[in-house]
Amino acid sequence: MRINKFLALNLNISRRDADKLIEKKEININGNYAKLGELVGDNDVVSYKNQIINSVKDHKYYKFYKPKNYVSSRSSQGNSKTIYELIKNKNLKYSGRLDKDSEGLMLLSTDGDWLNNNSHPSKELDKKYIVTTNLEEIDLTKFKKSIIDNNENLNIYSIKKESKYEYLVILKTGKNREIRRIFEYNNIKITNLKRISIGEYSLDNMKIGDLEEVKI
Repeated sequence: MRINKFLALNLNISRRDADKLIEKKEININGNYAKLGELVGDNDVVSYKNQIINSVKDHKYYKFYKPKNYVSSRSSQGNSKTIYELIKNKNLKYSGRLDKDSEGLMLLSTDGDWLNNNSHPSKELDKKYIVTTNLEEIDLTKFKKSIIDNNENLNIYSIKKESKYEYLVILKTGKNREIRRIFEYNNIKITNLKRISIGEYSLDNMKIGDLEEVKI
């Protein structure tokens, strides 16, 4: 494993920030200054500011039912609460960010590769949402699923009616506020947005705020 990946995993930082620590000569491997791109083995001793970094050996995998009114962030934004006030475990990273006003499934883990495999647009995984609107009936023949907003291509893969006011929406990408921006373009107000699944993982019978371990 490369040293920046080791640091990102065990210090819960980005690889870019890990490289900065290495450049500042704040990281040692077996008593010597670490070098960019250096490999770390199971028997190597890595330290940061003279403190040995204990390696995460066994990854943890979770599904999390994010409530509304919480931000998907480690640091608070104004008076907003963060998901980590519910999760507690600061070592868990997340994928599938949801905005403050949305609820539903997020994936959390100590394994960044697993998170990337279940979130990167190149994987083209189905991300399913239940969207509640202010309209009892939407004319889907006139609904624009693909738009350009601020020079960004936005696309809903599919949409179908589930019940009165509710629609099942599937994304393959998941750009910032993609569903909300497309619905706004169509002059439709969203009153609730809930993600129910990401690829093979779904909320199932989870309740709001639940953190459920996934066996890989």
